[in-house]
Amino acid sequence: MLSLQLKVGKKPDGSAVRAALLRSASGRCEVPRESDCRRLLAGRLNVRGAISILTSRGRNMADPTMPTDAPPDITDPENLLEEEEELPEGGQVSPSARQCSVTASRPASAAVARRSEMLPQNAAASTGAIAPSACACGGNSPSQLVYVLGQLGFDFGTEARRDAFIQNMDDPATGGPPNPQDPVQLLSYLQNNPWAAAALIWTLSLDGTVVYAVAPQGPFASDAYKLLRQFLEEQRTKGAERVSIPGMISGNVRLLIGQVVPVIHPDIRGMCNWTTDALIQAVAGAPPAESAPQADKQAYTDKVDGIRSFLDRLYYELRNLGITPQERAMNYAGANAFHIETVFESAMKEPEDMDLESIEVEHSPVCRPDSDCWDVKLHFFFPARQVQTVRKVYRFTVDVSDVVPVTVGPVRSWFVR
Repeated sequence: MLSLQLKVGKKPDGSAVRAALLRSASGRCEVPRESDCRRLLAGRLNVRGAISILTSRGRNMADPTMPTDAPPDITDPENLLEEEEELPEGGQVSPSARQCSVTASRPASAAVARRSEMLPQNAAASTGAIAPSACACGGNSPSQLVYVLGQLGFDFGTEARRDAFIQNMDDPATGGPPNPQDPVQLLSYLQNNPWAAAALIWTLSLDGTVVYAVAPQGPFASDAYKLLRQFLEEQRTKGAERVSIPGMISGNVRLLIGQVVPVIHPDIRGMCNWTTDALIQAVAGAPPAESAPQADKQAYTDKVDGIRSFLDRLYYELRNLGITPQERAMNYAGANAFHIETVFESAMKEPEDMDLESIEVEHSPVCRPDSDCWDVKLHFFFPARQVQTVRKVYRFTVDVSDVVPVTVGPVRSWFVR
């Protein structure tokens, strides 16, 4: 639309494009097509209406109180209430403008678009055009950050793609036909043909339900595919229970069963997999020796039980899609549970035994510039007390402004009534 403004002789104005898109949006909620009208936000996109507003010569938008030579302010909602006009005959939209989204490197400094005469039909625009910065890839708008935990799988998307794997795979030792849906045969084929990993749809599931597809891209995509193959192998042979996938959501893909799921372009820095027992051992440390006092052994057992309780609650009770900042902070705490070690070590030093009561995430009131900080709070109670007069709260902060979250500062604790 910025390119179209130039072609019709106007000064490109990003704020005017934004105002036209919002003003021309249709707010009608169609039932049962849309079950939740809140998802419409400002309404449904009305490209024709926005183009009509942007290419208007100002006849219906001029403010009568303004001088005749003053440009109309198309960012003013009052000026956008006029009837939409059809696209002028000379203002044709190029195919690239229809298929690609344009993102200006910087918003226009002036909110007022200058009016000029429409270019004659078939006349070349001497002012040139704005080259789209992204084509046919879901636009160049900011992508959605995600940090999700789940189980890894794979899909073929179409029967043709599955048959292609069958034709290219070697006959198994059993003498039967190749079966690409068998992880053993598939991983053996990918070991000798690693490039074929990109032909698969790698999936991420929560309790058996596929919620995302994982599609590495960029210069290190081959390393990401290698990690996915490794995770799938360790999930099959070593009992790895979960993987963490941070990245950006961009576009959708259709699975073989017809389900459409969002696509994550992962960041290799935060991709990892683990078993719950291995994570607990890494956090709690090595168990005491056989000759250690019984009190030390009991303290270690209590710490292990507490960490397991935290992880089980996070993995099952608080499972989520990892989209909102709170969810990403929570999932990062589950995948990187070393702050939890400090929490449970401190909890075990209390004179009375304490158990985990609840887990909360709230926006941090203090945060460094250009960051998005969230406080993860663990509330403990005293199970031996029939009346809970006080509870103890442990808090640590997670910054989720980047694709891969990071912890900020030490663990803090205090008592609350």
